[in-house]
Order: sequence, then C-alpha cells, then structure tokens
Amino acid sequence: MMRLKERNERSGLGLKLLLTPEFGILIPILIVCVITTILKPNFLTWKYISSILVGSVFIGAATMGESLVIMAGEIDLSVGMNGCLAGVMCGIAASQWGLGLVPCVLICLLTGAVVGALNGVCVCYLGLSSWITTLATQFICQGLAVTISQGEPQSIASLGLSSVTRAKPLGLSWLFFVFVLLIVLLDVLIRRTRYGYSLRSVGGNQEASVMAGLNARRIKLIAFILAGTFAAVGGLFDTLNAGAANAAFGSGREFRAIICCAIGGISMTGGAGSAFGIALGVLLFHTLWYCLRILDVNTNLQLVLIGLILVLSVIMDIQRKRLEARKLV
Repeated sequence: MMRLKERNERSGLGLKLLLTPEFGILIPILIVCVITTILKPNFLTWKYISSILVGSVFIGAATMGESLVIMAGEIDLSVGMNGCLAGVMCGIAASQWGLGLVPCVLICLLTGAVVGALNGVCVCYLGLSSWITTLATQFICQGLAVTISQGEPQSIASLGLSSVTRAKPLGLSWLFFVFVLLIVLLDVLIRRTRYGYSLRSVGGNQEASVMAGLNARRIKLIAFILAGTFAAVGGLFDTLNAGAANAAFGSGREFRAIICCAIGGISMTGGAGSAFGIALGVLLFHTLWYCLRILDVNTNLQLVLIGLILVLSVIMDIQRKRLEARKLV
C-alpha cells in the first residue's frame, strides 16, 4: 500500500514537472535539436546556435508585450504593425528630420506607447472588444507606415551606428544582450512588483479583483501601453539590425507572438505566466522554425507542425489548470 502511494506521488510529481512551463519547454527544444543534429550533423555549432539566439530577439520583444495583455485577460493583434510603424517613425526622424540617436529612439518608443494607449482607452474606457480594437489599429498602423514612408526604406545611416550594429560580442549581436536585460526587467515587473501581482489578479478574476479594491481599467490600460512600448522595441531592433526602417517589417508577428505566449505558459484565459517561460517559448518557436528551414522542410508542412505545437500548448495549459484545481479541493 505504501509502495503504491509512493509510486502515485512520484508519478504526480513527474506530471507536475512536465506541466511546469519552464521545464516542459526544455524537452521539445532538446528533441528538436537532437533530431536536427541527426539529420544535419554540424547543427550543434556556435554558428547555428548564435543565429537562433539572435533571431529570437525580434519576435521576442513583441511577445513580451503580448504576454502582459494576455495576462490581463485581453489580446493585442497590433503588436506587429505597431512595431513596424514605430520603426518607420524612427527612420523618418533620422533620414528626413536629421535628428540624433536619442530623439529617434524616443520617437520610436513614444509611437508604440501612443498606439498602446489608444488600444487601452478603447478597450478599458469605451468598452470595445480588444480583438476588434487591436485588429483595427493593426490596419491603421500598417496604412500609416506605408503612407508615411511612401513604401520606401528609411535609412538610419546618419545615426552612425553601422560599427555598433556589426559588433559581435561572443559571436552574438548586442541586441541579444539588450533582449536578455529586458527579460530580466520583465520578470521583476511580473513577480516582484505590486503592479505585476495586480495584473495577474485582474486577468485571473476581474470581478474579485475589483471587489478587492483594484482598479482593473487602469491596470489593463498600463498593460496595453507597455505592450505598445515593447512592440516598438521590436520595431527598433528591426530597424537597427537592417540599417533602415521598412514598412514590411513586423507583418504577421502578432500571431507568432501569441503562439510564443501559449508555448511559454502564458494562460490564454489570463492570470498566469512568467518572463522566463516567455523567453523559453520564444526560443522553442524560433528553434523549430529555424530547424525546419535549414532541413528544407516544405513550407506548408512547417505551418502544420507549428499549428500542432500551438494546440499541444493549449492542451498543456488546460491540464495545468486542472492539476492546480485538484490541489485546491
């Protein structure tokens, strides 16, 4: 009887570890890497690993912003084109207005924050659906980006950053280290601040949070503004990496960001998630995408596999919630 009880406890512990986002994500990452190494023996070299790490930062910045809105129980479909518009504004400020680095960066981040604030006001104070609102601002940002740039790349050569952007400390772009710093700061925000606690409370149970005295509207508004700012960081990364802003950057990024959030353990119904889970979700998504590309897998099959991973992630989220509900009984 005791052995049976111990066996059940061990199996329960194993299931708990498997359903833990940070631990559960490592397993498919290892599986993908092993399979790719078997098919392409030189895969596990710094050349490929560094390419995966650096390539993750662009979708990673948008994912960080998306995660905050999802944790608040909402959605933001504008993070891709919001970042694109912010990047274009940075390029316009550099190429046409002749501004320096700091003003260009501030204009970029302010553009993203303003779009985020617009989303937040419409959702939190006008009562509009976040799906409809952010879908509308997605098209608005895309139209403005193309119109303002006239469909032409906007060079930032005047900022004199070519030597900096080409620098490869430890074989990595310096953008990667900025991304790691942002992940750490996001973790502090989510787990160590009163706002992070309030954000998860509102996303988990808004009615109970309001009854407890939390201002749900303000908390969600801040989440949308932060999402817009992080989206702008992604657009800034694109612009700095390419040396020019382009109205084509960021297309479809919002859906990849949502997938990364789901993979990274952000509850799609709000209220739960971690910054490091987000980082691992981005790493898994980009590792899979990169490996499928270097193995010359058919594009349509790539979409099928990514869709299956999204479904699996949602199933794991449901199982995780069921496991937590059993604990409370």
